[in-house]
Amino acid sequence: MKTFQSWFFKILWWLTFVVIFLVIIVLANREWIARELVEQQIRAATGMEPEIGDVSFSLLDHNVTLNNFRLFNTADFGGTLFLDVPELHVEYDRAALRRHELHITLMRVNLREVDVVKNAAGVTNLMPFVNSMAPRKSGGAGRTVAPINGRKFTGIDLLNLSIGTVKFVDLKDQRWNRMAVIGIENRIYTNVLSSTNLPGLSERLWLRGGSIVGLPVHQPKFNDSLEPAPKTP
Repeated sequence: MKTFQSWFFKILWWLTFVVIFLVIIVLANREWIARELVEQQIRAATGMEPEIGDVSFSLLDHNVTLNNFRLFNTADFGGTLFLDVPELHVEYDRAALRRHELHITLMRVNLREVDVVKNAAGVTNLMPFVNSMAPRKSGGAGRTVAPINGRKFTGIDLLNLSIGTVKFVDLKDQRWNRMAVIGIENRIYTNVLSSTNLPGLSERLWLRGGSIVGLPVHQPKFNDSLEPAPKTP
């Protein structure tokens, strides 16, 4: 009996030591583990290859920040850069997650570069991605985010949006390559559920050269609140 007890407690001790060791490894590498999980989810959702500098998160404050996030096109578009995002900060509603909903209280996104790529077949990378991730609402009134991992998107309370440059890359004929400096910084939108809740954004992108680099934007009507387009190189 004593031999069994001695053996049992020895095994229990070693199991406890292993668990503690694993917990220490997880805590010491939690950002690396989170980055791997996030990259895996992005890869599964988009079919594109992500690259994340680092991930920071707080379970108590319910927020996640991706730093130096880049997303690369599929092989159909040469594996070229699609998005370059120095910072993506998200604060979310934890109670909504338990209801299988995605409710974002604050999103701050800095799009340093967006590359619209046209492949040899004459297809651009932008619209297939947009149609997949943000399909049009019934009736065609705006776009809304598709369910993510079974969670319904229920809106963003406050969106802080910055957009740097947009490039057009023609893989078949490099002579058509061009760039527009959009230069939108810290533009604030509230209660965003679909693209219809981004008033003036399409017009601003048009004024700043979005149409010449393949963005699906609309020519604005006369509006004094819309600043004139800056010169592009």
